[in-house]
Amino acid sequence: MQHTRAFRLRLPWLIAGLISAFQSTARAGEPEQFDCLIEPMVVTQVGSPVQGVIHALLAERGELVERGQPLAFLESSVEKATLEQARMRAGMQSEIRAREADLELAAQSRARMENLFEQKMVPEQQRDEAVAKYQVAEAALKQAKENFTLLQQDLKRSQELLAQRTIRSPVNGVVVEQRAFPGEFVYENPIMTVAQLNPLRVEVVLPARYFGQFDAHATALVKPEIGDGTPLRATVDVVDRTLDNRSGTFGIRLTLPNTDLAIPGGQKCQLEFTSDTGGIASR
Repeated sequence: MQHTRAFRLRLPWLIAGLISAFQSTARAGEPEQFDCLIEPMVVTQVGSPVQGVIHALLAERGELVERGQPLAFLESSVEKATLEQARMRAGMQSEIRAREADLELAAQSRARMENLFEQKMVPEQQRDEAVAKYQVAEAALKQAKENFTLLQQDLKRSQELLAQRTIRSPVNGVVVEQRAFPGEFVYENPIMTVAQLNPLRVEVVLPARYFGQFDAHATALVKPEIGDGTPLRATVDVVDRTLDNRSGTFGIRLTLPNTDLAIPGGQKCQLEFTSDTGGIASR
């Protein structure tokens, strides 16, 4: 499974827009605005931990999925047969019951020999043989229980191997791309791309003069490119601790709630920090 950030692909556009914005002067009394990008919080290329042939796909492009929801099944007839065999073996306790019976019989024999030996009716060697048989039966019962435990572990292993043949969504999100189809062999190649849309992340690049003026949990107003122009409030999540020496800028990531999934990811936006949001005051 690989996580990709589309922001890196759009970074040249963002820096170019930022430089253009730096060259313009904001009107007095108005908060300064910056170009930004609204992106899915996570874009995940969902793959398989094991190699195999896709048996069925359970989600289509554009479909909303939940974390843990099955997205695809790999061919698993061998794993199912192995699991059934392991389940039958793990349920067999006949060996333990047989060893318990042997131990009980050996215990009775040892007790009789101990009693007869105390009465000097049997030699010491015969008493010792009874004691040894009891110890052997005791060890055999212990080994049978250990074997039973190993069979339980084999059952769990077979269950895990079968579970790996079901590919599940790692996040709540939407399927944005199908990368493979039934009948295809997969291993390292991704099967689907899933994007997490709630919350969204907002990426913005700021000039060095603003470095050190932001803390986590500060807020800003975001105006998406698509919509009625109503500003949305986002919260600062990550502030870069170093400057980019080539552009003299640093990046900030904000978190934008999107509970109703009404805000599409992958769009441009305008962002402004104002005094009432804990950011940059108007110029």
